[in-house]
Amino acid sequence: MENNTPTEVNYRWVYDRESGVYPNPAVAFTSMACFHCVEPACIPSCPVSAITKDADGLVLIDESLCIGCKYCMAACPYGAPQYNQVSQKVEKCTYCIARTSVGLNPACVQTCVGGALQITTDDVWGGTPPEGFEDPVRTQPAVKFL
Repeated sequence: MENNTPTEVNYRWVYDRESGVYPNPAVAFTSMACFHCVEPACIPSCPVSAITKDADGLVLIDESLCIGCKYCMAACPYGAPQYNQVSQKVEKCTYCIARTSVGLNPACVQTCVGGALQITTDDVWGGTPPEGFEDPVRTQPAVKFL
């Protein structure tokens, strides 16, 4: 594993939504991760200012400052911050900053077998949240995956 992440810590997860009725059932899959929001709910929730935005808009947790209080986990409407039992700190997707800073795709995009994850622009995304998911008006997700 690239970031030595324990198996119980997931930076990306997939929800399935069933719809339709026989004879036309359907299943839609929605891949979720940190959206590096323009107005992240996690930043003001952190009592030690361990969560910041960098110049590129990435929302990052400084592990040396994190006290593991989990307030950011409660604040995030997307469930992105994850508690690491080993380090007793909260972690989240970093948009694979070590990879993307040298022009590589994030690991999730690189390893997606079906090619379902792509880096794209707002005009392709459409801006409508999937049914049952947080309205993005409050947090304004900056990273969107198809």
